[in-house]
Amino acid sequence: MLVGELLLFSLSFFFVMSQDLSELQTKAEEKIKIRIRDGPTISEGRIEVLHDGEWGTICDDDWDLNAAQVACRMMGFEGALDFAHSGKYGPGEGLIQLDNVHCDGEEKSLHECEHRGLGVSDCSHHEDAGVKCSPKKLPDYLTKQWFAASASFDRMRLKPPRGMKKRLPQIFGYVEIFHDEKWRHICTDGWKKENARVICGQLGFPDASDIGHIGKKQKHRNHWLTNLTCTGEETKLVECDYGLLNYTASESCATGEAALIRCTPGDSYTLSAIKKSIRNQKGGRHHVPQRYTKPHELIRLKSGSTVGEGRLEVMRNGRWGTVCHSYFDIRDATVACRQLGFGTAKRVYPDAYFGMAHGPIWMTNLNCNGNETNLEDCKHDKISEHYTGYGGVNDGCTHTQEVAIACHVPDLNIQRRIRIVGGRNPLEGRVEVQIGKKWGPICSDMWTAKEAMVACRQLGMGYALHALKEVWYYPGSDDASSLMMTGVECKGDEIGIQYCHHDGKKLRKCGDSKRTMTPFAGVICTEGSPDLITDIPMLSDSIHMEDRGLSNLICAAEEKCLSSSADELDMRTSYGHRRLLRFSSRVWNRGRADFRPARLPNDWEWHSCHGHFHSMAEFTHYDILSLNKTRVAEGHKASFCLEDTHCDDGVSRRYDCDQPGGGTQGITVGCSDTYLYNIDCQWIDITDLPGGNYLFRVHVNPNHLVPESDFSNNEVICNMRYDGQQVWVWNCHIGTDFDPTITANFYTENMFP
Repeated sequence: MLVGELLLFSLSFFFVMSQDLSELQTKAEEKIKIRIRDGPTISEGRIEVLHDGEWGTICDDDWDLNAAQVACRMMGFEGALDFAHSGKYGPGEGLIQLDNVHCDGEEKSLHECEHRGLGVSDCSHHEDAGVKCSPKKLPDYLTKQWFAASASFDRMRLKPPRGMKKRLPQIFGYVEIFHDEKWRHICTDGWKKENARVICGQLGFPDASDIGHIGKKQKHRNHWLTNLTCTGEETKLVECDYGLLNYTASESCATGEAALIRCTPGDSYTLSAIKKSIRNQKGGRHHVPQRYTKPHELIRLKSGSTVGEGRLEVMRNGRWGTVCHSYFDIRDATVACRQLGFGTAKRVYPDAYFGMAHGPIWMTNLNCNGNETNLEDCKHDKISEHYTGYGGVNDGCTHTQEVAIACHVPDLNIQRRIRIVGGRNPLEGRVEVQIGKKWGPICSDMWTAKEAMVACRQLGMGYALHALKEVWYYPGSDDASSLMMTGVECKGDEIGIQYCHHDGKKLRKCGDSKRTMTPFAGVICTEGSPDLITDIPMLSDSIHMEDRGLSNLICAAEEKCLSSSADELDMRTSYGHRRLLRFSSRVWNRGRADFRPARLPNDWEWHSCHGHFHSMAEFTHYDILSLNKTRVAEGHKASFCLEDTHCDDGVSRRYDCDQPGGGTQGITVGCSDTYLYNIDCQWIDITDLPGGNYLFRVHVNPNHLVPESDFSNNEVICNMRYDGQQVWVWNCHIGTDFDPTITANFYTENMFP
């Protein structure tokens, strides 16, 4: 029987498969059908509803465990383990079919629960509901032939022929699909070469090479799919036409041959590229910046929680910019994914799902055929033709309309080489890693938010909320008592902890010798993360010099906001002044979660001179650097009041310091915290600075005390000229916004008059 459409998680679907189900169907079940999509297993994911021929989602308003129980039983599972809200499994598409679903838990169908009516909702897809069902099936599962073909297609692999070694990533082998607790083959009856391109795309590879030969006739009867017919443009195997075989029959496949294919890996997933990546993490030569010219270098994903997902950005004229979500669909996303060196696209995220960018929006109204190798080759409209600075206007699209994507990526087995144990819930605990065949903890001496972000990404648990350096209260595994890694130091964008710089087999001493317990690393992971970025126009427009009398700097001296030469002065009795480079600093939160101080209120420090609490010892660091990046002067700003001073339209202020005890501090998503130039310590003391050419740097969250989705946009650097009497500052920028050769040129004498 050919199946040309998605098979459904519902009793209505199985009526087609077996007439024995006719008496089990109810009128309520005939009205709606449901399925699970985009989860890590066939029993977990976003709930989708079919009504009037259109798939849609369920809003999470009133969605609870009772509703999840009903949904899971509709799909043949024993019940629900948990329910999900706030688009945990990504935003769906189409209408939001159900809203305010309220169930007692005993209903046979979600349609029997109270709700606002089919197709009636005031929600967005950021509120899509999900479930985590028990993997156990209902007792009559096998007799009813209850299975979900479309979901099980998500578990697919290539198994190398006998005698060939496995490799990572596996690019050659028999195609196997996990179904009914076993790995099943695809029969080559009616095989087309386009099938391999689709299969490889779902496995995370951009293309498939010619098949060398078809697998030998299989003695065991384990074929499940037959007459597979793909056009080559599908993003998943389930979108192709296929037939299902009874793998228990004596002759299930006419030819008896299993499909054997070879995939073409992207540039980052070749064996040589992976080995080079590992060598680079262990340290090596300084790399001279090279201009981006290759197609996969002219496109990137930012702020995603895992490899292969994030806000889509493209480079044009040496400057990174974004893509508007207008008319952007899964076909356009697949072209982008393949250009990146991944496989086909899994999903499209509209409305700046991974946070807003800054600068130009290069493209809108994309219309790809699907066979393009470069996103620029697709039909599209241009928005920002020439864009050099910050704060400009992108006609026809705003940063709230930027598109993000998720791609199928190759399996490198990294998620099975890390685990967290001992926590109160699955998102927290002590980190244990596998090196060789042994498991063990990580020394926390150098453990920061960067390492925690990599760990949560590798675990598939989103972003880091806290990097824990003391986890004695989390019991470890019995087979993981020996220390496994020391000296772990990550850049933050690695795909796994094992790819970060570390001491290798020569483990160093961990912790203070006076301590009785070794400090092990731990994490608390979360679904969303903040992303801080400095308002560059405000910064560059406010920079100026001021000679300030010593008597006005008493509190500033106490907080170490002056250069070291001021330490010898008595501010109350000495005469004279300090020369200050002053400026305003506005920091926006463009991420997906509120930015909260690194310290809990009980740990805030009281400064009596200024009369306020410090919730972070250093929220921002200011530097003047020589052209070779040597620090010649510096300043810092402790966070005495993190609050929402400005917010985007439609966003309400949540944090306010003007309350007893320092109030509630933080920065809401879509809001900014502003320190004006006339506030103490909002400067760099340049009294001792000689005239010359310099770089001026503002670094937010410099010590990575609070995890963010993207640390690379926390630094703003400007060119600065000082002649002893006047100061000029221009060309303020974020280094990662440009081609590496352009950024490197900013820091040379060529940029100075």
